[in-house]
Amino acid sequence: MPPSTTIIMRSKNEMPYLRATLDMLNRQTFQDYEFFVIDSGSTDGSLEALRKQCDASHLTQIDPSDYIPGPVLNTAISRTDHALIVLLNADAIPRSKDWLEKLIQPLLDDTADATFSRQVARPDAEFIVAYDYQRAYTSNQTTTPFFSAAACAFKRALWERQSFQKEGYAEDAVWAARCRRFNTRFLLVEESEVEHSHNYPLKELFYKKYRHGNSFTKFLGETSPFGRRIYRCGRELVRDLFFASHHWAFRTIPYNMVYRVTIHAGLHMGLRGGRSRRRA
Repeated sequence: MPPSTTIIMRSKNEMPYLRATLDMLNRQTFQDYEFFVIDSGSTDGSLEALRKQCDASHLTQIDPSDYIPGPVLNTAISRTDHALIVLLNADAIPRSKDWLEKLIQPLLDDTADATFSRQVARPDAEFIVAYDYQRAYTSNQTTTPFFSAAACAFKRALWERQSFQKEGYAEDAVWAARCRRFNTRFLLVEESEVEHSHNYPLKELFYKKYRHGNSFTKFLGETSPFGRRIYRCGRELVRDLFFASHHWAFRTIPYNMVYRVTIHAGLHMGLRGGRSRRRA
């Protein structure tokens, strides 16, 4: 009987994390899955490592310019017929041998339609980055609009009802928001952990959030009144200040402030840009 689960991995220059991710996949207690990879132009040895792990027929190479998250995921999923879909970023390292088993169990028990792993920041994560991951991956996430596709699982039937958007970014956030409109059950599985975080340069962080803002406006109709954005940014700056002070991390405060303002500036400009295009 063919496996009912597929793992789909996206990769581009993921060394050295990829090696650890593949090692942990090989050590999982649940091994009844097929493994598919989409690589978008790796040049750092990632592609060679993936070729050793993945059947040639399950490895797809695309040009970096062709990488648009939603269509890439939709195409990969459409090429399979598995009942359960697992997405795992190449740099998201499972932290236990039963990571996969715990991630898909709520789907098998039918207590959730989609699950996602708790992400733990890497040891080299900036103080404020680690704090954001700590805040994001806590319990009761089923009642909040948060979801990450870096390490997640969902029923194929859910994807057949709501596929990923055909353009833009923030594909996981947009997909989850659309799914929640018909009462999809999302569950953060805190016992299913991966190590995953990024210390983005500020310019890259701004652009990332700008693209996210564009997608939130285009696909979800979100807006960004300037006063509301200022209020949210100010509230989070105060929260960050208290957290850093509580941990005696005073030296991190200047960067923390620039980091937080960059996020809100990128989102605000992206939401404004997306709204302008909708009107056009």
